[in-house]
Amino acid sequence: MEFWSRLVGGTHTPKKPAPKVTPNDPHSRLERFQRVFNDVLDLVNRPRNLQDDARQLGQLRTLLDRLVVLIREETRAPVPHICLQYAASSQIYAVVGRAATVSHREAVIHSAVAVYAALIDSEEEDFLAKPSFAKSLMRLITRVIDSGNVLIGVDTETAILEVLFTISAKIRLQPEILSVWFQSTAKPGLEDVFAREKKSFVGITQKDDFPLCYLLIDRVHHEGRIGDFARTGLLYIFEATGRSADLEEWVVSSDLPTLMASGLGALYSQLSRELSILHPDATLPAVLAMSDYSTTHTRATAESAFSEKHQGQMATFLSYLAFWQDVLDHCRSADVKQTLLDHFQILFLQQLLYPSILQSSDTDAGSSVAVLTYLTAMLESLEYPDLIHMMLTYLLAIKDEHLTVPSAPSTPIRPSMPPRSPTALKRRRSLMLMTAPIDPDSAMEPTLFNLVDLVLNSVGSRSNQTAFAALKLFFTMMARQKKFAFGTLLRAQRSKTTTPSRTVGALDTEVDKYMGLAISIHEGSISDSACSTVTDDARYNIEAQMPFTTPTLPVQADDDSGASTYMLSPDDPLLRTLRARLRTFFTNSIDVNLALTQAIVSIASCIELRLDSWLALSPSSYTYSDGTPHPQKPWQAHLDEEEKDAWFALQQASRRPVWSEDHAPLLYTTLRAIAHELDGVRATVPNLGQLLAGRQNMLQATSIDALPGEPPSAMSSPNQASSLGVPKPSRGHSRTSSRSSQASGPSKATNNGRGSPAPLARSLAASPTGMRPSDMNTDSPPSARSIYQPPPPETPSTTDVLMQKITFPAVESDTGHVTDGSQPDQRTASLNHVLTNIVILQAFTLELVAVLQVRAAVLGEKEVRFS
Repeated sequence: MEFWSRLVGGTHTPKKPAPKVTPNDPHSRLERFQRVFNDVLDLVNRPRNLQDDARQLGQLRTLLDRLVVLIREETRAPVPHICLQYAASSQIYAVVGRAATVSHREAVIHSAVAVYAALIDSEEEDFLAKPSFAKSLMRLITRVIDSGNVLIGVDTETAILEVLFTISAKIRLQPEILSVWFQSTAKPGLEDVFAREKKSFVGITQKDDFPLCYLLIDRVHHEGRIGDFARTGLLYIFEATGRSADLEEWVVSSDLPTLMASGLGALYSQLSRELSILHPDATLPAVLAMSDYSTTHTRATAESAFSEKHQGQMATFLSYLAFWQDVLDHCRSADVKQTLLDHFQILFLQQLLYPSILQSSDTDAGSSVAVLTYLTAMLESLEYPDLIHMMLTYLLAIKDEHLTVPSAPSTPIRPSMPPRSPTALKRRRSLMLMTAPIDPDSAMEPTLFNLVDLVLNSVGSRSNQTAFAALKLFFTMMARQKKFAFGTLLRAQRSKTTTPSRTVGALDTEVDKYMGLAISIHEGSISDSACSTVTDDARYNIEAQMPFTTPTLPVQADDDSGASTYMLSPDDPLLRTLRARLRTFFTNSIDVNLALTQAIVSIASCIELRLDSWLALSPSSYTYSDGTPHPQKPWQAHLDEEEKDAWFALQQASRRPVWSEDHAPLLYTTLRAIAHELDGVRATVPNLGQLLAGRQNMLQATSIDALPGEPPSAMSSPNQASSLGVPKPSRGHSRTSSRSSQASGPSKATNNGRGSPAPLARSLAASPTGMRPSDMNTDSPPSARSIYQPPPPETPSTTDVLMQKITFPAVESDTGHVTDGSQPDQRTASLNHVLTNIVILQAFTLELVAVLQVRAAVLGEKEVRFS
């Protein structure tokens, strides 16, 4: 073998192959990382040359981006991660942060922030627990976005806020690292420094103690991802107050609560003081187009509620209000929570919101409209119980065991809450001292003029917009916060007995009377589908209230009754104002009538209120005719005494009382007077029935075209609180279902008994295009409505017929003064306007019938007596 080896080529032995260097080798990764970082050090240590500055900064940015890539690769690579160990030991972040700060170049700053984000995301070497890392990062961020010396774009600011949010999330999960990012320098002797003299703010500004918190709170009102990161990060900070006594004490004594309340007030102040809620021509709902509705405001300075500017401002304000609720919900410190509530009440409610109510007027282009609309939007958005309780008890001047007099507001105290700390008490006293009026005797308080007065005055206003806004606010309170309406807007009195006095026989009489009234409004039969639709909506609304049947109406000290039902007197001020509005129904604006009927149905649907006297017959006025007794059946002879007594009681309860016009319910009397006004209209317009049938068909057709595939629902006015184009924050459902808040009011019209389609469903929804009176020829078939076929000679056109003026007699109030119209002796409206109001009136009457029936079916013996 050796011979042949020497003969062929020698005796040398082949060498072993050199080992391959794999890219994932830890040492190879470290060599690449050190090489790039050394290049960064070389660039940073060079003298800065202005002529070559752009090229050097471009190289620095490229190297920083390369570092980010290597850190990300190291994080994904198998252990050991010696590159991250080298980064921590060498403190490369200090070099990167210093270079980015000195560069004053956005591209370099963005790349440096990416390096910090990559190190944080690595979750190794515990960078967030290193004071040097926190100091370097905070120095870079504060000098970049707080100094104003560097102009950065949205992308860079978003990247910075994302890093701050990540840090807040880590603090939430790892409370032990809070001491690295927060260090309180407050001294005990400085706890009440803010109480020594009045300044432009309340509290101590200590940005150096917790710069992360101030960076977040300065951007919570921003839109987009910047605002999202800031708000969520600050929520985590407030949640951490429950784990750190030092942070809790620091937040209470700092100016953070003042900044939050001032920010909410600033966003509210941006909203226009003069607001117009008139629909623009392009989006005018069909139900308003078929009326005398005007889209022109008398004052050009009033901001339109449908403008993009107003919608954006309103959305920002409501979003910040939702952030307030989230902060209170996440806060785990009772002292911090109560301090925030104090600032909300004193700085926002008392110093800003209440003065806007006090200064609102019905004669200055809509300041009352603006305030009422904003309050409605706030109540639609608010869900946090403490904020709702504080807001409504103050504005409505409610006194109970939890609140002192409105002139000295205090936070609701719950038994489960521990007593306040000395710092929190000092903070509250200083806040009260700084906001105290100079002359206490001249200070206006809610006890003198409050939200109740504003609503009562606005409902009876001559301005349609003001009345509409007030009615929508009242409906919102009844739908979402009805317990605060008892004893304030509605002077309800606690019923002395829990057993109902109304009988099932009286119910049958009431249903027959109201149903006959609905038929008389539009002569003809009522379709089963019309009744079924409104009944389903009423049932859903009433059933939704069943779990919450314990209202908190203030009880007098001498009243020890345990009843949970209340009586509404026909002399109630708001009820009388609503009745006065209802009395001029045919000449009212369409949107006012829609809001008016919605408000009345919301009262009738309230299961805590009894209907006696104002909607139903008063049991004290029951009288019976002397009819022949029912013949005794053979099976009655086999009944025992107890069964005979029960049978007799059932017969007595089923007897129908005589309907006396002298004791008719208040609402029925008003509706009957309105229906009698139709006799004059029928005399003026012989074909009124045909026109009404056509109007119902058109409203139904436009509703189907506008909202295809949507199920029928109860009345929705063309300008709901949420239909002003204001997106509400996405939050959990409130106690009152979103549908139940709409399941009140007339949305269903009835047939005329001539085979016309079923009820008007969603007739109040916006139509893509407005309908003109000339488009509403109902006297001829569709084929005859062509524009190429003019009306026959000597025949008035449909436009002329619909535009003719209908005159109604003047209506006097209880004091003998005319309550409607610019002319004191008569009221006028076009036939086109009257037709739409007639459809709404019949639908409203049908809803009252449905409410009467459904209340008896759902509440049972709590509503009527069956024996």
